[in-house]
Amino acid sequence: MAKTPRIQDIALLAEVAPSTVSHVLNGTAPISPEVSQRILSAARELGYLAKRRRKAAVALLPTVLLSASEANFPKSDRNYVSWTMLNAFRQECRARSIRLIPHIDKGDKIIPESLVAAIEKHRPQGVAIMQDDGTDLIDAVHGLDPSIVILSGQDPSMRVDTVSPGNRFAAQMATDYLFQLGHRRVAHVTYGTRLIGQHRKYGFLDAYRASGYHMPPGAIIDVETFRPEIVTQKMLNWLAVQRRPLPFTAFFCSADNVAIGVMDALAKSGVKVPGDVSVLGFDNVEIGKRQNPPLSTVHVPMEEIGQVALNLLEEARTLPKNERSARRVELGCKIIVRGSTTGPHLG
Repeated sequence: MAKTPRIQDIALLAEVAPSTVSHVLNGTAPISPEVSQRILSAARELGYLAKRRRKAAVALLPTVLLSASEANFPKSDRNYVSWTMLNAFRQECRARSIRLIPHIDKGDKIIPESLVAAIEKHRPQGVAIMQDDGTDLIDAVHGLDPSIVILSGQDPSMRVDTVSPGNRFAAQMATDYLFQLGHRRVAHVTYGTRLIGQHRKYGFLDAYRASGYHMPPGAIIDVETFRPEIVTQKMLNWLAVQRRPLPFTAFFCSADNVAIGVMDALAKSGVKVPGDVSVLGFDNVEIGKRQNPPLSTVHVPMEEIGQVALNLLEEARTLPKNERSARRVELGCKIIVRGSTTGPHLG
């Protein structure tokens, strides 16, 4: 077990007296900026600041209700994004000694009336909503006493806190990456009506507008779902009516599960990846590494979403709701280059 950092440890590393460390951490006496910075750097390096914050969270946020749909809970390759986010959130609650109460609705949607009843029953200080940003749900809970945060979702009405990847900017970055490889005819394969998917589509369109390149007709392909087996069939139908060579040299997919279905359909249609076309995903799920070829993708920091969500819940408990504006936090993403992307085939 790792040793718990103490004031004396910080003092030793920063080469100051323990009393000086105490003054800096508690703001009880003026200390020179140089010494203060040295102490804070030592405290951060030793993990003292993170531990101190977690202790503070126990008083403000002893209980959190986690609301999700049944569809988000099974651990499977198809559910990797939800499961990774959920597991990281559980671990962060455990590290902060926060009691976590799960509330699971059947199906693929959270039922507003069911969540309101659970809040009334358990009286939590915070409520974390997993991947559901429906207007009816936000309408039902935003005025209630607990702090509310949506994980991997957005609230256009700006009434509750949200934390999500920077979907629009990341999608623009992903499309720009394909442009940099030399592709000019790029298709975006999307699904569903959730805001996250819509923002990824908007980022794709932003990249075309900023580039000055002409976007080919039919560049938005909607496969209606993220389930790879259904995506495969939808894409097989699309491929069956396309002339060769295909009208696109690259496919940017709004999720890795979609990309996996696209790659399967391409392989079954005799189209080589990346020899004939490139395929780029979004999320960086584990199964993407095991594809043939391994899937290039956009990495989403799923493990950080829960930590940021708890920070928002904690902060919200320090002010009355009518004195605090809702926060929208977006986390940075990055491109992971593997074997499914290369420059366009010129032959």
